[in-house]
Amino acid sequence: MDLGPAPVSFMTTFMNGIWLSQPQPPKDLDLTGQTGIITGGNSGLGFECAETLLTYRLSYLIITVRDESKGNEAITKLKSLHPTARIEAWTLDMLSYDSIQAFAQRCAGLERIDFAILNAGLQHGEFIINKTTKHELIFQTNYLSTVLLTLLLLPILKQKRQKMGKPGRVSIVGSGLVLAAKFPEQSADAIIPAFDDPTGWGLQASIERYSTTKLMQLMFLVKLKDYVNPDDVVVNVVDPGFMRNAGLDRNIPFLVRTSLRLIRFLIGRDVKAGAWTYIDAAVVKPNSTHGSWMYHWAVYP
Repeated sequence: MDLGPAPVSFMTTFMNGIWLSQPQPPKDLDLTGQTGIITGGNSGLGFECAETLLTYRLSYLIITVRDESKGNEAITKLKSLHPTARIEAWTLDMLSYDSIQAFAQRCAGLERIDFAILNAGLQHGEFIINKTTKHELIFQTNYLSTVLLTLLLLPILKQKRQKMGKPGRVSIVGSGLVLAAKFPEQSADAIIPAFDDPTGWGLQASIERYSTTKLMQLMFLVKLKDYVNPDDVVVNVVDPGFMRNAGLDRNIPFLVRTSLRLIRFLIGRDVKAGAWTYIDAAVVKPNSTHGSWMYHWAVYP
């Protein structure tokens, strides 16, 4: 919190990040005996992170899926590469409060949880109100549901800290676009209803919505750190960078998606490097990163 404001513009920071090389993983990194959770771990960056964690001998990995069949496919692939690891796919629907609460209750039954990487996120070109919660889809997934899941996991990880002898970790996946977020809803009389108003919605508004919800994750983190003792649970937010993997673009208009795919191919960060940002924040970095934004493998203002 003493870093001061970001010293350069978003675009300068973005371009500088493209040319950064991935730091070398610690040679002695060994996750034997540990249990890790990755939400949205059946494809894309989440799946790559899962596979990388298993190369460091993670004993028990839980990935979350909305579709059980896709979870089974992911487990089959991971098992073929790491046959001795214990790997499970648990159902978690970030658009359902009941599903989030049921998932947290299931986590409470685990013997230990060393870290949870909250990777599930959404970008969407259309304005859609989620039927079960009555909130706009991007705001629901990236902020409301992510915050709820974090809050539900905190007492569970704190309780398991006594058995592990060390604090558990929660790393929320953010975005460098927070540096460009305008947060137009901040001037509304009531902020949450403002996110459910379709007025003026379009492609630019959907991009801004994504940036704003990721900014709100940091606002949540800034407050949360004062209520959570890092000796119990360490919570941070991590940005994987601009990735070659285009999974986040699947729900935006075709022409924009195609253009982004080309740009990602030319300058995007390799998916393995992106996965390492997750692991670095959740496993490697010290407990002093509690309440911090991890950007380009470092604490960033």
